[in-house]
Amino acid sequence: AQPKRLDLDWRLLEYALKQGVRIAVCPDAHSTADIDLVKYGVATARKGGLSKDDVVNCMTLKNFEGYIQGAKAK
Repeated sequence: AQPKRLDLDWRLLEYALKQGVRIAVCPDAHSTADIDLVKYGVATARKGGLSKDDVVNCMTLKNFEGYIQGAKAK
């Protein structure tokens, strides 16, 4: 979610999800002040139609553990 380098254009998010890509919103913070940059990633995710259920770092611990186990099984 670094505004100088938004990694995935919001117009590609729906396609990425359909392809099985898991999305994480990360501020790429290099200081505590930069943590606030996550707002840009959240805005991009919302603009692309993602819900919290589509974002890996919004998962509950139980769901994340299940996701990791599924990834290990592949």
